[in-house]
Amino acid sequence: MSASDKKQQRKAEMAEGLTQRQQKELAEAQAAKRKKSIYTAVGVVCAAATVALLVWNGLSSTDHGGDVAANVNGVDYTVADLQYYYVSARNAAYSQYQQFAAYGISMGYDPSVSEGVQWYNEEEGKTYADAFRESALEYLTQTAALCAQAKAENFTLSAEGQKTIDDQLAQVDLVCAQNGLTRSSYFAQSYGKGVTEKVFVRNLTNDVLASEYADHHEEGITYDEAALKAYYDEHPDTLDSYDYRIFTVDGSAPSSTDAEGKTVEATDEEKAAAMAKAKERADEAVDKLEAASRADREKTFIELAPEYVSEAYKEAYAVEGYSLQKQVLGSRLSSGGAASASWLMDSARKAGDVTAIEATNGYQVVLFLDRYLVTDPTVNVRHILIMADAPENDPQGAPTQEAMDAAKAEAEALLEEWKAGDATAESFGALADEHSDDGGSRGKGGRYSYISKGDMVSVFNDWIFDPARQPGDTGLVCHNGEDAAYYGWHVIYFEKAEEPAWKGTAIQAKQSTDQSEWLTELTDAMEAAPLDGMQYVGVVSNALPTPSASPAESQEPEESPAA
Repeated sequence: MSASDKKQQRKAEMAEGLTQRQQKELAEAQAAKRKKSIYTAVGVVCAAATVALLVWNGLSSTDHGGDVAANVNGVDYTVADLQYYYVSARNAAYSQYQQFAAYGISMGYDPSVSEGVQWYNEEEGKTYADAFRESALEYLTQTAALCAQAKAENFTLSAEGQKTIDDQLAQVDLVCAQNGLTRSSYFAQSYGKGVTEKVFVRNLTNDVLASEYADHHEEGITYDEAALKAYYDEHPDTLDSYDYRIFTVDGSAPSSTDAEGKTVEATDEEKAAAMAKAKERADEAVDKLEAASRADREKTFIELAPEYVSEAYKEAYAVEGYSLQKQVLGSRLSSGGAASASWLMDSARKAGDVTAIEATNGYQVVLFLDRYLVTDPTVNVRHILIMADAPENDPQGAPTQEAMDAAKAEAEALLEEWKAGDATAESFGALADEHSDDGGSRGKGGRYSYISKGDMVSVFNDWIFDPARQPGDTGLVCHNGEDAAYYGWHVIYFEKAEEPAWKGTAIQAKQSTDQSEWLTELTDAMEAAPLDGMQYVGVVSNALPTPSASPAESQEPEESPAA
C-alpha cells in the first residue's frame, strides 16, 4: 500500500470514528422534508450532471416529446415534462441500488437490464418502467400542488434557490466540455430529444421552488410546551440520553491468497468459527466484568478493552475516553440500528449492567452507565476537519510536528478564503463539503445540530460552549489525539444556541408527521390523470448499457448516475 493509500485509509478510519462519537444530527432531520424526498431537486440534478454520458438509449420521447402525457388540475404536461420526473424516479432507484450494492446486497431493480422488460410486480404485470411512470406523475402532481400553494402565498424562489439551478447548469456545462457536447445534445441524450434546455430548466425551477416552499411550511409548524411534554411521555426511550461504554470483539474471518495471488474469501464454516470464537472471548470479558463490583466495573472495562479488541484498535482503546459513549440520544441509538439499542433502552437496566451482543462482524461488550433526560441547551455549528498525516512507517501513529503545522496552515488558509468571500454560513458549508476530512458532516455543509456539552472532543467542546460565543463566530482549534484517536485542526463556524436535544427531536418528529399529512391532503386535492402520451414516457429499448461502462467512473463514487 502506498503512502497515499495509507493516508486515505487512515483518514477514512478516523472519520468513521469521529462520526460514531460526534454525529449529533437528529434522526428525524434525515427523514423526508417532503413525501417525495428521494427525488429532491439537488440530488437528482447533481446526479444528472455528474454522470457525464451514461446514456440510456431508446427514450421514447425522441419522437413524441410534444405529445400531452398528463393533465394535472386542468394543466396539460407533455411527454418531455414527464421525462424529467421519470428520470428522477429512475435515478432514485439507481441510487438505492448503489447503496445496497456497496454492501454486496442485491435488490429488485437491476440497472443493467431495461426497466421496460424487468418486473416490478410480476403478478400485476407491472414493469419498472410502469412504476417509474407512476412515480413521475405522483412527483409532478405534488410539485404542481406545492408551486400553486407557493404562488397563492406570494412565496418566490430565493437567491439560494436560483444559485442551485445555476450550479446544476454549470455542472452540465462541465460534463459537456469533458465529452464534446452541447447542452442540447446532453439533454437529448440523457432525457430524450423532446427534453430541451427550456423544458429542463422550467421543471427544475418548479422542483426547487416546491422544495423551498415545503421546507418553509415545515419550519413554520410550531408546538407549545404541553405538546412536547406529551410527546416525551409517549416516547421516553428515544428522547432520553444514555451513557455507556462499548468495544467490539472482532469476529471476521480473514481471507487468504491462492497460488496465483488471488484473494480467496473465507468459507461459511470459517466465518461461523470466527464468530463463535468472538462470542467465547466476549463472554469471557463479560464474566470478568461481572466478577468486579458494580462500583469498579467501569474501571475494569477500561482496563480490559485493549485486551479484547483487534490489534488495529488496541492503541485507541488504551485512551480512557475512547470506549465511552456519553449523552447519546435514544433516537440516534434506534435509528442507527445499534445492536445494543434495545438492551440499553430496557427500563429495567441498572448502572453496572453488562452484556455481550452479536453484531455484524463480531460481538459487542456493553456496559450500561446511566439514563436521563438532558435539559441543557444545545448548539448548532459547522466545521471543517483537517487531519494531520501520520508517519509513512506508522499509519496509526501520531503525526510529526511538521505534519501538524501543515494541517494548521491548510486550516488557516481555508478560514481566510472564507473571510475573503461571502463569509456566510452557506459559503462555509461549501468549503466544508469540499475540504473536510470528517465523513460525518462532509456533504452536509459541515453541520452538526443539537450538540450537547460533552458530545465533542474537549477542545471542540470548550470552544463552542464558551459563554461569550455569538452566532457567526469562527475559530481554529487543535486536536492532539486526546479524547479520540485522530490529530488535526478544526475550523469552526458557530451558528446558534438551540433547544435541548430531546425537544429538537420531538419537534422534528412531529413536524415530519404533520408535514407528511399536509402534503398528502394538498396533493390529494389535485386532479391528476395520465393521457395517451404517457405511453411514450420512459424507455422502449430492451437492453441498456450497464452503469459501470460509463465515462462517469472518474467522478465521486458515492454520487448516483442519472440518465
